[in-house]
Amino acid sequence: MPSTTVNVKKKPMQARAKARRDRIIACTEDILSRDGVDAATTTAIAREAEIPVGSIYRYFKDRNDIIALLHQVAYDDVVGTVAAALEKIEPGQGFRATHEALIRTFWRAARSHPTFRVLTRWANAHNSLWDVTPGPESNLEELVRQTLVVAGVKLPEGRENAMMRTAVTTLSVLIDQALEEDNERKADALIDEITNLLTAYFD
Repeated sequence: MPSTTVNVKKKPMQARAKARRDRIIACTEDILSRDGVDAATTTAIAREAEIPVGSIYRYFKDRNDIIALLHQVAYDDVVGTVAAALEKIEPGQGFRATHEALIRTFWRAARSHPTFRVLTRWANAHNSLWDVTPGPESNLEELVRQTLVVAGVKLPEGRENAMMRTAVTTLSVLIDQALEEDNERKADALIDEITNLLTAYFD
């Protein structure tokens, strides 16, 4: 009969390791929202988390590994907000009305998120356009597909994949431009142009 002693000891150790990893992530997020990306050094993270610097490397390759994780979490948070809004939209309003409502929801959610903008700037500065553009089966592509379904738009056979790739790349790049605009009126104008562009493409 196998002993249960190892399991009894292992569970608390796993719980402590998870708690420490979660603390590193939470403290990094606090630094990012308060002081920006440059301030989120491993030394600063360790100080904030009240752990030795070496402990960070037990869970992450480096500080960029933590930041990349937080970028994905922030992105998923914002896309989740938009997905929830999509569920409340009445079908059959057409692409323009549906897309415009959702892209404005995206803009508001991204602007109000404590780290989304700073993390998006970091990702754009440290990666190629290819790396930062959401690809097939990404949350953004799924959101665009759902938007088309709710709007009642069916893409032509044979062009669907290429059209989706074009739309997702365009939306990803241009919405970043709107997010960088602090003047809400100017941001609205950019959102209108994104909507005009994609409406003409899909309708």
